[in-house]
Amino acid sequence: MISLEELSRLDVDGANELVFAYVTDIKRLGKEAAELEKAVELWRSRVALAEGKGLTELAEGAKKQLAETESRKASIEASAAELTADVQRIKEALPGIKAKVRSIDPDKLAAELAMMTGEAMDPGKADLDREFNSLDKAGNERGTESALEALKRRMGL
Repeated sequence: MISLEELSRLDVDGANELVFAYVTDIKRLGKEAAELEKAVELWRSRVALAEGKGLTELAEGAKKQLAETESRKASIEASAAELTADVQRIKEALPGIKAKVRSIDPDKLAAELAMMTGEAMDPGKADLDREFNSLDKAGNERGTESALEALKRRMGL
């Protein structure tokens, strides 16, 4: 059975691959169980035939084979049930696994922004660019205000 710790370490692709592998194994085990069911029926008929003919020694050997075949079939069915339970647990955990992918890592985001702005390569230059931009904005606002004042004077306001 898959543990919670193993579930917590899975990523989306890993979880999908694991579900695919488990489902494939479940199908394979189902086919094996069906084949063993046929073998169980065969050994039951052999036990009945041997007992009907009065061949007790042969019937005992057939009963042993029947018990072994039933035991293997039960083991395979138990394995398939365990894998089915694991698939169900993974499917239940999948939304949480997907949510981890969607979360934003602030450090990674800050590093990406620093690379995009050039701040990571030359922090001093980025600071100077910001100061010049703020001066340009202030100068443009003052220039706009003085042009507005000149227009008002010309119009006599």
